[in-house]
Amino acid sequence: MRIIFYVYLSLMVPITALANSSSYIGLTLENDMYVHEDGGYSNGLFIDWGYDNLTALDHKVLPDWLAYLAFKTPINDLKERKYRINYSIGQAIQTAIDLETHKLVEEDAPYVGLLGWNVNVASYSDLNMDEFGLILGAVGPVAGGEFVQSFVHDLTGGKKPQGWDNQINNEFVFRVQLRRTWRVYDMPISIGEFDLLTGIDGGLGNLRSDIATGIGFRFGQQLTHNFSSSTVFPIQKFNRFRPSPFGWYLFANASASYVANDIFIDGNTFQDSHSVDLIHPQFTFSAGLVANLYDISLLFTLVNSSDEYEGQTESSRFGSISLAYHF
Repeated sequence: MRIIFYVYLSLMVPITALANSSSYIGLTLENDMYVHEDGGYSNGLFIDWGYDNLTALDHKVLPDWLAYLAFKTPINDLKERKYRINYSIGQAIQTAIDLETHKLVEEDAPYVGLLGWNVNVASYSDLNMDEFGLILGAVGPVAGGEFVQSFVHDLTGGKKPQGWDNQINNEFVFRVQLRRTWRVYDMPISIGEFDLLTGIDGGLGNLRSDIATGIGFRFGQQLTHNFSSSTVFPIQKFNRFRPSPFGWYLFANASASYVANDIFIDGNTFQDSHSVDLIHPQFTFSAGLVANLYDISLLFTLVNSSDEYEGQTESSRFGSISLAYHF
């Protein structure tokens, strides 16, 4: 655990120097208890901070090593764009469906704890957006999943998880990701706006490798103003939305992906560990609400995915609540 802490500290040092000019800070809590379940993907907690409406990408807003990577992607060559940068650190937990058995449940996905650091750099106009993302982290006992889940369940009176002795082994994980989103249609109506988004996405890493396409609908107010925060992919991450005196919108997304590997299903990459058979074609649906009130933003999302592995007996559903304060 100390090693992970020092890695995080080294990654954050260049960023904290810009703390006074940070445009927002947020907290996201994902949990399957929002949909009255307590197994599979069980919990995620993330702290987010970032900058929006930037006119350039340079070493003033990015650590040197990250600026070097961003400059190697196409997003730095696009003209007449604005930029957004989002960082997050957090933990995600997956358990067997039956928490109260200490035995290895062969037909259930493995116990996994993930401790991760994520950066997302976006270049956008009013009609399209290009993103570069990087996730670095670790899975296994070093991620502290057993401690956190046991502590939370003790506080809430939930079932005591018994199967963490069967979790996958320690492993460094990474994922590099590129994404493009288009705003293909918009229409003003009497009480707000309506628009249609499409997108493509691809990622590579031992954490997860996949390609995906998606479509999203939004209905509400100030949709153009909030385009830089939009996504058609219901991925476990904070949605960045720029502040306004008052704004809101409802959204619904659907995406289809081909997943080549997923450490939450396949288990460890280089060691033997519990695993189940990954289903490569996957589909995900999400819907929710975004609301802004001056410097405060709130996001609530419900996510429902198709089966992720062969023999899965319960649906992959969870809810997410995000709260952000804009400086």
